Amino acid sequence: MMGFMMWMAGSTVHLFSIGITFSALWQPISALQGVGKVFEPFQDSRIDLLLPKLVYTALNLAALLLGVWKLNTLGLLPTHASDWVSSLPPAPEIEYSGGGIPFA
Repeated sequence: MMGFMMWMAGSTVHLFSIGITFSALWQPISALQGVGKVFEPFQDSRIDLLLPKLVYTALNLAALLLGVWKLNTLGLLPTHASDWVSSLPPAPEIEYSGGGIPFA
C-alpha cells in the first residue's frame, strides 16, 4: 500500500510527497524497533520464531529501502558532486589584473 501511495505522490517535491516519504521511512524503523512486541504473543518453547523474525526484518528493510529510493527520486539525497560544493575550498586564483587610476 505504501508503494502505491509513493507512486501516486509523484516525483516532484511538495508537501504530500514529502509526508508520504517520511511515513515510508518512519513505519519500517518503528516496526523494526518493536520486533519483540510483535512476536510476543507467539512465544512458546515448541515454536522456533527465528525464521519469521528474519522474514519480518527483511521485509521491513525492503520497505525502508523503498523509502530511501523515493528520497533519491525526489532529489533529496546528496548523490552528485554539486551537492557538496559548499564544503569544497575555493579554486586558486590563476589570473590577476591590475592597473587603472588609484583613488587615494
